[in-house]
Amino acid sequence: MLSSKSAVALRKTVMGTFDPETRWRDPLLSMLPRIPDPERDRIVLCMDELLFPLCGPDDILVTRCRIDDALLDYFSKLGVSFEHRSVIDLTSPEAGEALRTEHFSSCVFKLASRDGIPGFGADKPYVLEPYAVTEEAHEYAGKDIFANPLPDLAVVKRVNSKLYHHRLLEDTGMGTYGTPAMSAEEVGQYGTELLRKGAFLIKDPFGVSGKGNQLIESPALLKRIVSHLRKQEKAGSQTLFLLEPLLPKAADFSSQWLLEPDGSRQLISVQRMMNRQQNYGGSVTAEAAFVNSLEQKGYFSMLEAALHELFLDGYFGYVCFDSMMLEDGELVPIVEINARMSMGLINAHLDRLLAGWNLKGWLTYLSVALPDEFRFERLLEALEAERLLFTPLRQSGIMPLSSGTLTVNAGPGGWSKGKPKGRLYVSAIGLTGEAREDALARLKQVLHDLSVKVFH
Repeated sequence: MLSSKSAVALRKTVMGTFDPETRWRDPLLSMLPRIPDPERDRIVLCMDELLFPLCGPDDILVTRCRIDDALLDYFSKLGVSFEHRSVIDLTSPEAGEALRTEHFSSCVFKLASRDGIPGFGADKPYVLEPYAVTEEAHEYAGKDIFANPLPDLAVVKRVNSKLYHHRLLEDTGMGTYGTPAMSAEEVGQYGTELLRKGAFLIKDPFGVSGKGNQLIESPALLKRIVSHLRKQEKAGSQTLFLLEPLLPKAADFSSQWLLEPDGSRQLISVQRMMNRQQNYGGSVTAEAAFVNSLEQKGYFSMLEAALHELFLDGYFGYVCFDSMMLEDGELVPIVEINARMSMGLINAHLDRLLAGWNLKGWLTYLSVALPDEFRFERLLEALEAERLLFTPLRQSGIMPLSSGTLTVNAGPGGWSKGKPKGRLYVSAIGLTGEAREDALARLKQVLHDLSVKVFH
């Protein structure tokens, strides 16, 4: 990333694909069992809309699908503006054919290159801010004249591996909980030892929330996993996982940083994570008392040391550290390192917007099934009718954050066998946690009245 001092005068091109781990992962590595879910995958491809809080009026946000006009109009009324470029309009007659082709699943950088979306203007250059640095991001950056460098791709892949953060913890003396397993036999051996003390997790080096991690609670399940891995090894795959005991956690949280090319670093925010079992469930900016307690435990000093190691290894850019507080008060400073943007970073930028009204939001989502002929505009109308749609004149409410994640599986391009599935990403806004919880409960009622089924 460009240093923050010089980036002030430059405009940004913000874009990215929210599944970079699948592009970093070595295809020769064996995989944990997973049921294919095309609807989920298409929702993830539309999550690039969530990057809008990082954009200012002069910046370009490039998304795979066009943000619904009703949502763009709502953002405008909140004073949120940016230049928007997209490849597919989900409301157009051509959307159905576009969504059925492999072209839709191409990396957004390739789509932008094909459509000639610029990275620089006639009067001043742009800074490229990708959600994550991938091979496609490097190729895109090479075709335009951007004002900032990107870290080396090999470095990015290395520092995002869970095996890297395991070694970093060993090298810095922070203590480790995990055990690397480099064969199906080692997964069985180390897993059996861990099961004697309780449940444990098998973590893919590039696994993410809800994908690539397996909770093991019984010898029978471990045996099935080991058998599954052995079959892949016989076919030529290499096994590489991190096994970790399921720790008695009291709180999940994360911290977001910007590591500059010169090694200087900036703490952006600390976010409390509202997880659903092993899956991401939302982010809330941490209260001052919690941040102060982390300071007293030496949390920030430990992460400064980790950032220094990342810099020495050649990385610069956004970093998110997933962390944990255990029930006995023990601090686990690094559960995972995500050397990219993050949901916590997005919520931090949303809260900067809300700070103008002395409010905070809870970035979260609802998984839903949509009725026939659902229109995003109808949701905004229903929220407004209930005086639940957030405006600066209301002390609490719901701010919808994306349209494509909700509607991509509906309409002529949908592949759903039943009711199309979607995710409604929102910021539940209020002065207190209770107000935010109440706003989310009222949102579920509005969705029910619209015949939208809410799963969680």
